[in-house]
Amino acid sequence: MYSVEPEGAAPRPWSRRRAWPWWLLIVAAAGIGMAVPSVRTALTGGQAGSADAKQTAPAAGYNAAQGNNPVQVAATGPQATGTALPGGYSMTSFGPLGPVDREFLTKVRQAGLWEGPAGTMAQTKAADERVKEVGRQLATDHKGLDQQVRQVSAQLGVPLPDKPSDEQQGWLNEMNAAATPQQFDDVFSNRLRAAHGKVFALVSQIRSGTRNELVRTFAQTAVNVVMKHMTLLESIGNVNFAALPEPVSGASSAAKGGAPDATFHPDAIWAVAGLAVAIGAIAAFRMFRGSRGSRRRPAY
Repeated sequence: MYSVEPEGAAPRPWSRRRAWPWWLLIVAAAGIGMAVPSVRTALTGGQAGSADAKQTAPAAGYNAAQGNNPVQVAATGPQATGTALPGGYSMTSFGPLGPVDREFLTKVRQAGLWEGPAGTMAQTKAADERVKEVGRQLATDHKGLDQQVRQVSAQLGVPLPDKPSDEQQGWLNEMNAAATPQQFDDVFSNRLRAAHGKVFALVSQIRSGTRNELVRTFAQTAVNVVMKHMTLLESIGNVNFAALPEPVSGASSAAKGGAPDATFHPDAIWAVAGLAVAIGAIAAFRMFRGSRGSRRRPAY
């Protein structure tokens, strides 16, 4: 009969000749235990945290979309000092603040510095009563929005201009120089509608991608205001839509703006390593069982 015992050795019970490799199962369990938390952290970007760790800080000011109510913003609290920030970024208690965030606040401030006066000018120079109504609403909304952008900028330490850009001042001069009330109505509607469409692209981009919670909340207010003003200006009925810039496809925008910012989370390394350990241990265990089952049990 076949025997696996060395020649001359005393036979041993089969159950003690080779121990089952239960340690492989322990290694597999450890690998899974290491991988699962890392996978969760990698997928969430490490942002899953306790709600109790956040503090509520007000961004006081006028919310033109919701009435005269201060906007409540969740502050992120102290930031990790070891986190490297891209060039041009600074860390605030509301999260990273980038160059485009600062540009956004500047643009909103400058918009109020010329659109408010344009709305006031419409009260004396417009021919159409609808133009006067829209002008009053724009002036009122920008007064409140200007108060809020100054409050937000003060909290973030962003300096703001105190006069419109040269281009915006040129539009005001063009309105003021209109030869007739009807010409004023045409310049008012088309200049303001084109300007709102241009700034809407920046505002929506900030709302979609900013890393700063205070800026994100204020951008939502700005999105609502810009949409409201575009609708009001179009209600006048003399906007030349053919003169507005044509929409750009998403593919073209991505080609111009570059690829999205993809960040590889370091916990993904631990996730892959843990899964590899678990799979390897399970495979080794199954191979051992298969090889043992194929062997003939010796007779005693």
